[in-house]
Amino acid sequence: MKAIVNTTVVLEDGLIYDGAVLFDENGILEAGTGKDVCIPEDAQVFDAGGNYTAPGFIDVHCHGGNNKFFYEDPQTACREFLAHGTTSVLPALYQSLDLEQFKHAIDLIRDAQKSGGAGKIIDGLYMEGPFMNPKYGSEANDVKWHGAIDTAVMQELVDYAGKDVRVWCVAPERDDIETFVRYALRVNPGVVFSMGHSECKPYMAYRLKKYGLKNQTHHCNATAVVNPIIPSNVGIRDVGPDEACLYDDDMYAELICDSRGIHVKPHMLRMVVKIKGLEKIILVTDHYPLDCADPEGPIMGGTKAPDLGYDKQGWVCGSRMTMDVACRNMMMHTGYGICHVIKFATANPAKMLGMFDTVGSIDTGKKANLVIMDDKIGIKKVFFEGAEA
Repeated sequence: MKAIVNTTVVLEDGLIYDGAVLFDENGILEAGTGKDVCIPEDAQVFDAGGNYTAPGFIDVHCHGGNNKFFYEDPQTACREFLAHGTTSVLPALYQSLDLEQFKHAIDLIRDAQKSGGAGKIIDGLYMEGPFMNPKYGSEANDVKWHGAIDTAVMQELVDYAGKDVRVWCVAPERDDIETFVRYALRVNPGVVFSMGHSECKPYMAYRLKKYGLKNQTHHCNATAVVNPIIPSNVGIRDVGPDEACLYDDDMYAELICDSRGIHVKPHMLRMVVKIKGLEKIILVTDHYPLDCADPEGPIMGGTKAPDLGYDKQGWVCGSRMTMDVACRNMMMHTGYGICHVIKFATANPAKMLGMFDTVGSIDTGKKANLVIMDDKIGIKKVFFEGAEA
């Protein structure tokens, strides 16, 4: 049995000052004020030194870490995130992979999840493709999935991925997308669909809600507003996937919050939180271990940012962040506090994925996935399922 004392406990909607958390390998036993939590004499006690104790981060959208993609070396990638407080991660597989590469990546990730080590933080797959709009997103020249959906190939991929998929990202405007969504749901009834890399109109997105569409992949990124009637240069704005997400009360919005506000401008971050509310924001890293040293084109944003990666065209290609950095950036850009940004990185993604009964908050009976951190989200110690990581 272990106990964290002399800490401020971060709850979903509040704080416990002068708090304590009692836990073991089976889960959280109790959380409350230090004077109210009865700590056994034989418990291993960790003095947080007045720092915060929060739930472990949940990164639902992440391509790799430690300069390795998940499809190359998932254990190495996971080690970086665990050290920075992420205790649940969904490896994202991108539309630049072909069918056999998808299958090989799935095999590697399954093996890493089962073999222990840092790979134990893997909690399923985030399939960022292949049935998105190939016009949008980084590495556009490497996308393998143009043209109509091949039913046989689609079914082979869905069958192979099976119930390990937590999220399928789709472009609602694609022809035959409902055929794919229905089949994916038949194979994995609990899967979540996310709208991304898309130029869809709101009605196209909303017709997929009955199948479980409830998330938008990196809001404000790899999306477009297309008006087929009025040219875009006349100053009349149309609506697209971002507006569909903003208007729909049920839909979550993923946000990539980098230090320079390149992915989403600080004013836009504040506006999105104001519209969506605190319950529907999910911070993601979209960590993509690619950073071209000498891009052929101009750098997006003028000069390179330390927590971003760039493709060979000079376009921003995901980030190089971990979740602690994403939380810190969100505080810096928006003025929201620790309790809010931790919610965006823990409770909200857990609820979106249907995992909130086991992770995402410090509550009795949940997994003892915990981080001790300072007021700038600097990680001091990480616990995974009750064990010090």
